[in-house]
Amino acid sequence: MTSDYDLKLVAPFSPTIIKATMPASMVDQLNARIDEIIKRKDEVAARDWSKHLAGVVSTEIRFTDVIGQMPEVTDFLYDVARTYAYRCENALMHYGDYQRTEELEDKKLQIQIKEGWINDMVAGDYNPAHFHQGCLFSSVGFLRVPPGYEAEFQADKARQNTAGCLQFIDSRSAVGVRNLFVVKPVMGEFYLWPSWMLHCVYPFRSPGVRRSIAVNLSLA
Repeated sequence: MTSDYDLKLVAPFSPTIIKATMPASMVDQLNARIDEIIKRKDEVAARDWSKHLAGVVSTEIRFTDVIGQMPEVTDFLYDVARTYAYRCENALMHYGDYQRTEELEDKKLQIQIKEGWINDMVAGDYNPAHFHQGCLFSSVGFLRVPPGYEAEFQADKARQNTAGCLQFIDSRSAVGVRNLFVVKPVMGEFYLWPSWMLHCVYPFRSPGVRRSIAVNLSLA
């Protein structure tokens, strides 16, 4: 019989990632607006954001202003970021005499969008390991994958299939903890994490576009 040792699992230092599903209508709106921009070379040039980013990506365009004009997108981002902040806080509040942090004292926690951009990746593009500065949270939502991507992913012979994948990196390794966490791009899936966490994107070979929206957020 198992003894009652009053065991509690506490993880105050573990980085936490939250996963959400974007509404199909939101994905459609984003793709339609992005496709409009991509058709205009002058606007693509004006929005070029590549010099601010680490990757070798065919098309990287600033999208912050467009996000602000799309209520469904901003509402989604605010809801996910607030939920992330409160759930992380609550996980510690239920342990001992932990005191609520000042940032979360206000029940009407405000989220601020710092920057947002679109990554249209094609075969051979990649993002090296990096982290984001000037914000608290980073996020990505997958909007499009190449038609043949699934077959390529399934055929990947790596120990961990990585073709076209987002990978999170943590230097620590222990029982029940991964220091590498791979996320396969699936249209409509969205992830948010602490901005200091290292991450990268692996190249793929399939013809077509792997499209994602990336947004940095802070507490306002």
